[in-house]
Amino acid sequence: MWLFVICLFVFCYFLRSKISNRALYPPGPPTFPIIGNMLSVYIDLKKHKYHHKVWQSWSRIYGNILGLKFGLIRIVVVSGRELIREVSTREVFDSRPDGFLYTMRSFGKKLGIVFSDGPVWNTTRRVLLKYLKHFGYGTRSMEVFIAEECRDLVMLRISDAGTPVFVNQMFHIPITNILWRIVAGKRHIIPDLIGFTEIKSVHNKLHEFILETIKEHRDSIDINNPRDVIDAFLIEMIEHKATAITEEELQIVCLDMLEAGMETVTNTAIFMLLHLVRNEKVQKRLQTEIDNVVGLSRTPSLDDRPNMVYTEAVLLETLRISSVAAVGIPHMAREDARLGDYLIPKGTYILLAIHDLHNSNDWEDPDIFRPERFLKEGSLIQDDKILAFGLGRRRCIGEGLAKSELFMFMTHLLQKFTLKVPDGDPMPSTDPIDGITLSAKPFRVIFEPRFK
Repeated sequence: MWLFVICLFVFCYFLRSKISNRALYPPGPPTFPIIGNMLSVYIDLKKHKYHHKVWQSWSRIYGNILGLKFGLIRIVVVSGRELIREVSTREVFDSRPDGFLYTMRSFGKKLGIVFSDGPVWNTTRRVLLKYLKHFGYGTRSMEVFIAEECRDLVMLRISDAGTPVFVNQMFHIPITNILWRIVAGKRHIIPDLIGFTEIKSVHNKLHEFILETIKEHRDSIDINNPRDVIDAFLIEMIEHKATAITEEELQIVCLDMLEAGMETVTNTAIFMLLHLVRNEKVQKRLQTEIDNVVGLSRTPSLDDRPNMVYTEAVLLETLRISSVAAVGIPHMAREDARLGDYLIPKGTYILLAIHDLHNSNDWEDPDIFRPERFLKEGSLIQDDKILAFGLGRRRCIGEGLAKSELFMFMTHLLQKFTLKVPDGDPMPSTDPIDGITLSAKPFRVIFEPRFK
């Protein structure tokens, strides 16, 4: 009898706890058995076109902490600057999802720097940052790599000047070259693969290529004179076998550098061209600043950035209005944790509504491309609502390189060319293509030489 009473008490306790936890889960649209909110998403996508717009519309109804369920997976969408900052800076929320879609590219494991977490991620990130800095990342020496790609890009546009050019894949090879020069010491690595969509579909081919590159480095390595990041990791593996990362880990680090570093910067650069070609006044003001600060006798350099506040404002406005990583890279709760008035269960995926933050009514005329919003009395305003590169320990390590690339691409091109929409072509659409990141719809540009 007493055993029955004790068992009943324990059962009621856990049932009450389960019901209580469910009641504390953030509110959201009604769920269906098994599929959760999948049907609701399917229906609302027809109306809103984009996933981030669906989350935005639901957050307006249910609040800034939106609770969803996709089958057995819990997803919470967090909106608003303060809540996004809280999630980004609390250690309990800095894990990464471990589902099949996230680990299929990394041998079914959490490896690399983008989708890993815990002690392995801490070690890999620390070692990678150490060697990136050693080989020029975040220093003036990386400007040499960027400038070389800018010169080649300008020469390419000179060769087809005056001819309408589809620009959506224009930055893929230059950006890949810059990244691979730092990681592997050489450029033009994948001539038969064009565009990030194709790269995503051929992970096996990329793995083969990276493995071959690592083998070439191992066969020619000089442990006293590392040439690049791959050499540095191989030396680390030789000298610290017990604590060094594995070769699998090194492969995924290289893959992360290629994919994460290329997709977001490429898409942002294309949106930058799109808004420039749509805004003649912005172009002219940019060119005036380039002419006044840089002139015609030399090419732009990163040393010019402090004196080019309007150019910097254009970059910030591009990052704001495009927000190509609309919900960032998903976080995951490593333990049960409170957020606001709600309980976020362990294992819940957390999406950060970055696009909504950057394009909400907190901004005056958010749909208008207006760089002047970041200027006040001739000085640049660093608005803390711009979170394109994240916050906290998960802040993108490529932020400095990305901003430098965007500055150099824009100033080199605008120094030499005026960008125009070809006669008969529609004005490029600001509506993006939905995907892992947002990308621009195909459009053509004429690069008209400014000086003959």
